[in-house]
Amino acid sequence: MEQLIQKVGSKLDGYPINVRETSSLKEIEDILHAVLFVPEIRIKSKVINELITYLGSKFIDPGYKIKVFVAYKNSEPSGFVISQIDPYYTSYSRKCGTFGWLHADDFQTCKMLIKKCERFTKKNGVRKLRGNINFPKNLGGIGIQFMGFEQEMLYGVAYNNPNSKTLEYLDLLGYKRESEYSCVRVEQKTWDKGKKIDEGIEFRYFTLKELKTMVLEIGNLAKNSFYEILPDASGKNRIFEFFDAFSQVPNSFKKLPDRFDPKSYSDIPQFVEALETCDLEKIEICAPMAFDKQTGELVGALLGLHDIFQAWKGVPITRVNVDTAMVKKGYYGKGIFSALNNLGQLTARIFGIDYFEGTAIWSNNSRAIDTIFPHCKPVRKHYIFQKRVK
Repeated sequence: MEQLIQKVGSKLDGYPINVRETSSLKEIEDILHAVLFVPEIRIKSKVINELITYLGSKFIDPGYKIKVFVAYKNSEPSGFVISQIDPYYTSYSRKCGTFGWLHADDFQTCKMLIKKCERFTKKNGVRKLRGNINFPKNLGGIGIQFMGFEQEMLYGVAYNNPNSKTLEYLDLLGYKRESEYSCVRVEQKTWDKGKKIDEGIEFRYFTLKELKTMVLEIGNLAKNSFYEILPDASGKNRIFEFFDAFSQVPNSFKKLPDRFDPKSYSDIPQFVEALETCDLEKIEICAPMAFDKQTGELVGALLGLHDIFQAWKGVPITRVNVDTAMVKKGYYGKGIFSALNNLGQLTARIFGIDYFEGTAIWSNNSRAIDTIFPHCKPVRKHYIFQKRVK
């Protein structure tokens, strides 16, 4: 181990490294332009602007625990990290500190940045530290990528330089590759289990305004949907991030084909009804919902994200990040999840979406893997690192 540390740090001889906290948005912006890797150079400035806006909103909140640490080697930018204790983020249902947006030119810089994060976390009474958790999640995603670098950037999915040695640096610093996540390209338009739907289930779409009145319903569904205790849970504020993403979809995207007839797109009565009972040019197509007909209770939902990165590039949106799937306990085996997938794909394709990627699928979530993987192909993988701070 000592030889490995000496090897990765050997190039630093003679070059002083300065790591410090900063709350200067101008300094942060400058260093991000110098060190942040964004695969699509056309949107790098937009990504940085969004991150600066996010940080500014947190800095003015006196109760929010966040620190930005920057590194300079021989007076040149060499590293960056954000550490925070988000009140809604939990790991295995427990409060947890995070680091994110980590960049380090070398091992010693990485070590010094991470030590700053550890001290900050410990000072606030939290002993577990995980990363990368790149808040806001829609902009930066979670995890450090180790497979699928040839894939196009996708809104809500983490990305990093394929030549980065961050994985090795964190290994050397005693961090454990605690959680592995996969992203999968959906290969099949329709899933067989979603063709035979329980007659007691109906499907609906809603406008963004209507969805905002359903926050409690959606939150209750989330609480009653997951059997596993999740290693990385965003908490109740996550739904508002979806709403923000929905609001960024250009109005030009929501235009139906001429003489649109739902019956020409599906012969499944529940799907036709879902399309006929809403104004498709006003609803959020990435949020199909399932209800119990008898009780009217929300029992399933699929929440996706349009690839806003495409909009930032000035090209039509043709890709969707299928981010979150929820089915209430007691309603498994009724084909709800597969039906939501089938309906969601059908509706999105009407508007020109032709690529669907299921993201952040935890390797220990056997139910999700058994349901999703037979219809999909893995295209990216990420690790979340964790350490107990002493």
